Amino acid sequence: MWYWVFRGISLVILKVFFRLKVEGLENIPKKSNFIIVANHSSYLDPFVVGAAIPQKVYWIAWKHFYKRLITKWFMQKTDTLPAAGNSSEKAVFLLMENKNVGLFPEGRRSFDGKVGEFRRGAALLALKTGRPIVPCSILGAYEALPRGAKFPRLRQIKIKIGRPKYLFKEFEDIVDDLYLEDGIFQIRNTIREMIYAG
Repeated sequence: MWYWVFRGISLVILKVFFRLKVEGLENIPKKSNFIIVANHSSYLDPFVVGAAIPQKVYWIAWKHFYKRLITKWFMQKTDTLPAAGNSSEKAVFLLMENKNVGLFPEGRRSFDGKVGEFRRGAALLALKTGRPIVPCSILGAYEALPRGAKFPRLRQIKIKIGRPKYLFKEFEDIVDDLYLEDGIFQIRNTIREMIYAG
């Protein structure tokens, strides 16, 4: 219940104050659950993606958010997973249970608004579960609330949802590093291209 409450509040705030624009909703898979992957430059990013995607997304978030009482409460109420320990195993379990999982493969917010290097976790999840990766590019969030800013600025935010990317499922316990590198390279390039396209 709480997830949908916070999603509704986020959607209203983003629409009213940041003129949120969503493109590519038709690209969200209809017959499969999926892995959401997006660039990360602002604390607004998870709210933007959550507001844009009609389905519930189980996020993997920075473990330090669980050290503060208010953010820990929020994470628990929204079924967010801390990025530590067995989070990958939990994410695989959720995906196999037809739940949607979201993560920011840069691992942290960008310092300059540009897309950083991606970690391989999303590709690993896709290869282990056979679920598609849905790439999302977030534009304007860095301008609205960059690192170091205490208060947001009223800038338009746009999210572009790309076509799902299917990576081959590996049935072996060990996944070749080349598969992971190639997979995450494809996703990163897709997100960068959507951002540069504006």
